[in-house]
Amino acid sequence: MSERKVMNELIKITRSSINGSEVNSVNTRDLYFELGLAKGQYSRWIKANLIDLFSENEDYVRVRHNVEGNDVESLVVTLDVAKHLCMMSKTENAMKFRKYFIEIEKQSQKVLTVGEQIALIAQGHQEIDNRLTTLEQTKRLESWQEKSLLDAKNQKVYEIAKDDQLFATKLHRKVWSLFKKHFHLPRYNELPAVKFEDGLSYIRNLTFADMV
Repeated sequence: MSERKVMNELIKITRSSINGSEVNSVNTRDLYFELGLAKGQYSRWIKANLIDLFSENEDYVRVRHNVEGNDVESLVVTLDVAKHLCMMSKTENAMKFRKYFIEIEKQSQKVLTVGEQIALIAQGHQEIDNRLTTLEQTKRLESWQEKSLLDAKNQKVYEIAKDDQLFATKLHRKVWSLFKKHFHLPRYNELPAVKFEDGLSYIRNLTFADMV
């Protein structure tokens, strides 16, 4: 197991907006626990070592989250401030975590090779393509597409029922019943727009045998 992987398991590092920038950050409650400080003293510790010394929204921000079913407030700090908290704690784990934060900063500032930059760009393009594909697959029918399906259904019913109005009434319902079953839909107009042509083709290819 590489040193890098071991270090990444020490504590969760997140990206947070602090002082107008997206920076690596750490939740002080997590840090307090991992440093092995006295239980029940978090509020006193954070006031003395952070709130009284640093500026809110410049060095840290407040967040609310759920802890064992309770809504609590924690402070998220930049890695520079996290290093200060480690030095002030003077626990057995303090130096280990300070070195960890320094290593994280080094990795963040690492100059990427051309190959790494190309890989990141390709990854970004793939993520965009994936999002566009998802949007395309879930996009609903436009009004003209829905009307085209209705027209196709009416045309199919007329072809089969001719002037038999009673039979035609049954066929109108039958077409949509078959359509919804085929495409697994609760309502015909919930067909994804990407499947519009398939839906149109399905209706046009229905036969008398399908309808009875």
